[in-house]
Amino acid sequence: MKKMDNSVSIYFHRDFDGMVSAALIADYVQKKNPDAQLKLFPVGHTRGNNWMETHLKGNTIFLLDYPFHPQATYWFDHHQTGLGGYEGPLDPERHFFNPDKTSCALLIWEVLYNVFDYRNLNFQELVKWADKIDSARFSLEELIECKEKPLQIHLSLTVDSDNAYLIELTRLFLHYKDLLFSPKLPLPLIVVWRLRKALNLRQQALAQFQQNAIYDPQSKIVFFTMPKSFLTCRWAPYYFYPDCFYALGVIQIKGDRYMIILNENPWRRTHRFNIGQLCASYGGGGHPTVGGITVVTASEAQRIAEEILQRLKTNLLSDKD
Repeated sequence: MKKMDNSVSIYFHRDFDGMVSAALIADYVQKKNPDAQLKLFPVGHTRGNNWMETHLKGNTIFLLDYPFHPQATYWFDHHQTGLGGYEGPLDPERHFFNPDKTSCALLIWEVLYNVFDYRNLNFQELVKWADKIDSARFSLEELIECKEKPLQIHLSLTVDSDNAYLIELTRLFLHYKDLLFSPKLPLPLIVVWRLRKALNLRQQALAQFQQNAIYDPQSKIVFFTMPKSFLTCRWAPYYFYPDCFYALGVIQIKGDRYMIILNENPWRRTHRFNIGQLCASYGGGGHPTVGGITVVTASEAQRIAEEILQRLKTNLLSDKD
């Protein structure tokens, strides 16, 4: 990478993959420029269509696991919808976009080594778990039991995951690296109390999901409307309806924000739809098998969800004819 200014900002998606990505870049920056002043900025898809107009702070700006922004000095992303509406050129020395990669952390891990001749092997487990979590390569039993530290941290993100928590977790990843997952090191207290809260909420959410979910055995789609506590048990559709192809839900994130989520059953892949592209047509985004759309009214969320549901049913049922 070119010589970096002492003021370095790292913008990263507010999930496990985004935090590991930020820790990898922060480690690289600190090795190349020990005097660099790092600032961390978690970002989420609630910014929506205003993202390209958002002013980013810092002289050298890294943007990770998030849609393109022209102000970013360096950009890494693996979402197929990562370009958004940008149609300009990409600089191969600064912009690293590869939708074939299963996580942004894996993309950064490989680019740092192959392009910038840098690799810190102390991050190997972190990268492995970021890739496993972001690509949903685990069993249903692993998710339910939640015994592995990385999955516990991942679950803790569903409860009170404000910017301060995400920044502190990223700093812990940077400081402890793979040691954070060692059985000799207890989980940080900031994770423990969120994890306990998430596990308690999960029981309530499962009972509520059973009451609210509607399953269509013909199209094999599960549809539901749930509060944010559903995020503690996102596997519920596939646990209660293992034969389902898709799970479509409306989640009330906050009082004035709603998220439409659409997931393909990770244990029964059909690949009949490109979910990321479908969500992008409504202002959202994602991957071929998972996506989301954020809106600000319940009526808009319900309208979009019903439109998507009808599109899914029409396509799936027509395939049977």
